[in-house]
Amino acid sequence: AVYRICHKLGLNEGVCNHLSAAVPGYSDRFLVIPYGLLWSEVTPENLVVIDSTGGVINTSAEVEITAFQIHRAIHEANAEKNRAVLHTHMPYTTALCCVQNDSLPNGERLQMCCQNALRFWNAISYDETFKGLVLDPEEGNRLAETFREKSVGLQRHHGVVVCGSTVAEAFDDLYYLEQAARIQVLAMQTNLPLVLVDEEVCKLTKEVFDKDKPKYARIHLDAWKRQLLREDPTLRWLETSRASGEPLLSRATDARDALPLSRL
Repeated sequence: AVYRICHKLGLNEGVCNHLSAAVPGYSDRFLVIPYGLLWSEVTPENLVVIDSTGGVINTSAEVEITAFQIHRAIHEANAEKNRAVLHTHMPYTTALCCVQNDSLPNGERLQMCCQNALRFWNAISYDETFKGLVLDPEEGNRLAETFREKSVGLQRHHGVVVCGSTVAEAFDDLYYLEQAARIQVLAMQTNLPLVLVDEEVCKLTKEVFDKDKPKYARIHLDAWKRQLLREDPTLRWLETSRASGEPLLSRATDARDALPLSRL
């Protein structure tokens, strides 16, 4: 569902970018998109189950190498916190990854200048090292270590990683992160100084947002799923997604049937 919602919202690029979720009951498997699909084409049946060695469990479909290296490392770095890992190049937040950050107050790319930004007070890691495509375990591990303690990671010149203990919470953060970035970019276009929220107000507001986050994230995701169903009533699988916010799984087979990872 989240793939299709993000496609509708314009948060993806072509057949690139990738969202993943840990497979319940396994410490070394996660679901991810096969390479070559538009996000509007994703269904539970065509998601790929892949293990930490790069073995594709349930299909002969190919998984893009950067998808594997980024998501493997981040899932492994903190399995409980990072049960869902969403990586996009969504436009407004990625735009903030491309500005000279030392020209911004406190050097932070996302400024605490609007209410939605306060959801991410003290929750963002900034990686100022860009080495190109993530093609090897070392770079995947370096990224994961950089983002280990935070729920959001922004990498210079690249894009966004949002993690959550459920798919619903990760999606909720991804959505409001882009909204906050959009407001900031629009405000910066006025060439007037940004007015920042007082630090104590940031802290208190963040606590309020976090208090009932699982509940409201679930409500938010369910609302978008209803919208998808209204637009396409054939997507009946949306009605059977689990209320916990975890993805609907299908056709996860024994690891002995694993196929080699495609190096695209």
